[in-house]
Amino acid sequence: MNVRAALVACLTVFAATGLAAQHAPSLADLEASARADSNDPLALYYLAQAYVDSGRTEGARHLLKTAVEIDGEFAAAYALLGRLEVFRSGPSGAFRARAADVYPELLGDSSRDSATLLFRRSAQLNPMQELDPPAAFEEPASWRSPYWGALQEFWHRRFDRAAAKLGESIAKANRKHKAPSRAVLWYHALAEYDLQHIDSSAADLERLLRAMQGDSSAVPGNTSQRVRYALAYVNQQAGHAEAAESLYQQAIERDLSLDLAHMQLARLYESAARWPEAIRERRAALEIAPENSTFLYDLGVTLLEAGQLSEAADILRDVILRSPRNTRTYYALGLTLERLRQLQAARDAYDLFLRLAPSRYTDMIADARARRDHLPQ
Repeated sequence: MNVRAALVACLTVFAATGLAAQHAPSLADLEASARADSNDPLALYYLAQAYVDSGRTEGARHLLKTAVEIDGEFAAAYALLGRLEVFRSGPSGAFRARAADVYPELLGDSSRDSATLLFRRSAQLNPMQELDPPAAFEEPASWRSPYWGALQEFWHRRFDRAAAKLGESIAKANRKHKAPSRAVLWYHALAEYDLQHIDSSAADLERLLRAMQGDSSAVPGNTSQRVRYALAYVNQQAGHAEAAESLYQQAIERDLSLDLAHMQLARLYESAARWPEAIRERRAALEIAPENSTFLYDLGVTLLEAGQLSEAADILRDVILRSPRNTRTYYALGLTLERLRQLQAARDAYDLFLRLAPSRYTDMIADARARRDHLPQ
């Protein structure tokens, strides 16, 4: 059994527009769902969205902070928290959060404003998103009729139309033997990614990164780093493991604090059952962010998959002490203790999981119940 796959399968892919394609429930329904599944970060996030829409920003902020405490890899929750911080700090705060993404060296300590940190965390967790138009690749003089029309299509999530219009701009530049606008390449890469045209998206990012590296007038700072990290992420999604590994390593060389690049490398190595390398990267992420209980949980699961059961059990118990509402930990601990033949302790862990787990975790709930019921008395 692939433990990591079972643990990940219970999680919905989080997106900032998660309710857009669904029938929008009422506020009362969302509150009832959050009460019934108070340990479900997605239920808390959906209620926070509704609170933002109704002007209850402090309530939304509390829900989102709880959501990321439960799941420290929840990109959309970090992004919405960032927006709330921008709203709280007013226009100057909005400028600083935007400017820090493009010109970090101009802002000094202000580039560490909470909104900026939250946006960056979200972008590192899901680099193929755009958080606030037109963001890091803004070229105001260039957004004339076709470009602006494409951008509008993108923000209305009509990605096929956006990709077509942006593709026309790229083809036009190619025919004239000119370099396409960086903004056009970036948004075309995003649109193609959302359309699941992964190789096309990667080609755009490769071209964009080459242009930025070869341009002596390019703004220094984290902009090319963002593209490099996004390209690594897209190559990882496409199964191009060697390219992704090289790009993540380059990103780490340029920013030793990039803990999430270690997390992504660990996932790459896990997919190839390269357990020593995966464990090394899990520990490297924790060295950078030792307070991150999600990283500690990830290390525990990796050790479980690698068969290092005693250390896995110790670490997972520590996670429960730090983050008792991350219910996946009880399930992982149950699996670990079952393999260690500590059967009563495994039964207790499964019981706790079944009592606390969100109803959305249907597969894990069914597996935990079956395992508990088949344990020898």
